[in-house]
Amino acid sequence: MFDEAFRVRFQPLARPLVRALAAAGATPNQITVATFALAGVAAIVVAAGFPVIGVGIWLVSRIGDGLDGALARVTGTTSAFGGFLDITLDMAAYSAMVAGFAWLYPQFTVGWTLVLAGYVLAITTTLALSDAARGAARRVSGTDRTFQFTPGLTEGGETSLAYVVWALWPEHLEWWLPIWIVALAATSLQRTHLAWRTLR
Repeated sequence: MFDEAFRVRFQPLARPLVRALAAAGATPNQITVATFALAGVAAIVVAAGFPVIGVGIWLVSRIGDGLDGALARVTGTTSAFGGFLDITLDMAAYSAMVAGFAWLYPQFTVGWTLVLAGYVLAITTTLALSDAARGAARRVSGTDRTFQFTPGLTEGGETSLAYVVWALWPEHLEWWLPIWIVALAATSLQRTHLAWRTLR
């Protein structure tokens, strides 16, 4: 719900770091891959039994993930492939974290499976709506990103918040997981309704 608002506020704050990365010769795709690797480390740390430390690493990786697009715009190197790589590795990172929690708390196998299914539906409705809207010459988002990401109940910020909650209060996972699964389903329904209103 608040990803785009955070992104707008984050970019001016990150500008000095983005300029430093540009001066060092870093490329947006390198940042994308590096932050994905850091997210992979976070998932491994969670699976190893240190969820709070793992989620701390995860949050650092998500801050880094906000730098690739900013760097691309500063250096004039935006590309369709960069957008593709970003969303692909983002979803791999989010899923890896769920796998890490599932390894640590295997008693909730059904819940973790449904969370991953929710991720599939959430990203499918996002990308399908973006592509269909482009084909129909419609705008469904005000963002300047490669894909027309539409607001939803569960976006990147909410997902990171969910991981923080799971790490800090794992004794309540039997309640947190159903709530998150319902929220993911609601997000898919939100975007399906938007598609119905916009693309008919």
